[in-house]
Amino acid sequence: MAIAGDSTAEQAPDTVPHELPEESRGSPDQPDHGETNEVDFEEEDGDAEEQDGPAAYGERERAVFRRMYGEPVGIRVHDIIIEGNFKTRDELIEAEVADLLRSAGTVQDLVRASSLASALLRRLDVFESVCITLDAGPPELPGTANVLIEVVEAGTFGGFDFGYYSRAQEFDVRGAVPFGFYNAALNLGISAGVILPLGRGFMELSSPVPDRFYLGGRSSPVCSLGRLSSLLGFETRGVGPSEPRRFVPSGSAADDSAASPGRDYLGGDLAVSAFADLSFDLPIKLFKDAGIHGHAFLSAGNLAKLSESEYKNFSFPEFRRTFRSSAGIGIVVPTNLFRLELNYCYILKKCEHDRGETGIQFSISVP
Repeated sequence: MAIAGDSTAEQAPDTVPHELPEESRGSPDQPDHGETNEVDFEEEDGDAEEQDGPAAYGERERAVFRRMYGEPVGIRVHDIIIEGNFKTRDELIEAEVADLLRSAGTVQDLVRASSLASALLRRLDVFESVCITLDAGPPELPGTANVLIEVVEAGTFGGFDFGYYSRAQEFDVRGAVPFGFYNAALNLGISAGVILPLGRGFMELSSPVPDRFYLGGRSSPVCSLGRLSSLLGFETRGVGPSEPRRFVPSGSAADDSAASPGRDYLGGDLAVSAFADLSFDLPIKLFKDAGIHGHAFLSAGNLAKLSESEYKNFSFPEFRRTFRSSAGIGIVVPTNLFRLELNYCYILKKCEHDRGETGIQFSISVP
């Protein structure tokens, strides 16, 4: 059995089944199947066992609809399958409609729930079309159904993607300028990204914590293509919006007086980072032959929260003013497996609660 509901109509589908002709309604001499029933087509097939061809198929189809509209037919949703989504994650679509679909206990309820689910997804204004199809579950699980949700996501305009997703846009631009002395080269890069929450009224919602951007860490920005994380001199996830960590008292009063709960760093919905790295040969033949070289670097970056209506408080001048930055010099030992750096980092600018210190920093990065 497959029951499809499309979203081409502007109004929500009628949730009340249409009346059947008199000859299609259940008759008094039909056997009583009890108050709860499971989807079982073997009984209907029995009425047409002696028929073949289109006539037998038509009789089975009429028998199915007589049961659907004549009495409740018990059913349980086994699986929700989502297709056609390239930018939107399955779990995000499922979160909108899964409870509604899985709460249905009969075929009739599931048909109504599917119509409502289709209307819910259309009202998000991020899909061009939504089609929900009900099909039989696995043969070994009688009385179950699979729900297939097929969506067509919004198109593109001007090179930017629009749709129902959490990470809306991210880009990374790199370049290198070679010089004619000491094998020197200047590597430059800038990265930026923005994350938007999901669904209607998304700017008032909270963005998913795992999807947010975080700055800080000891990975080399030269090796961090496609990553908005490196900011030398700062601890991993040690930059940006934060809040006091909840304090859990211990059994000892002495420990509680000395303990500091610290802070949780929340990440940001908007992130920008940039770096400049000047590499050059060291004047020692042994180092040259081994590929060991020196470098001087400058890195900067910042985070901002836009979700939960914080975009109303966002200011580009303030965002630029609070950019964190660091500079330094170090020795690079490249290998086939990793890039080893020993750097002296100097914090040029940091904000309250940022975790960053001037000093020696040792890092290993994957080239």
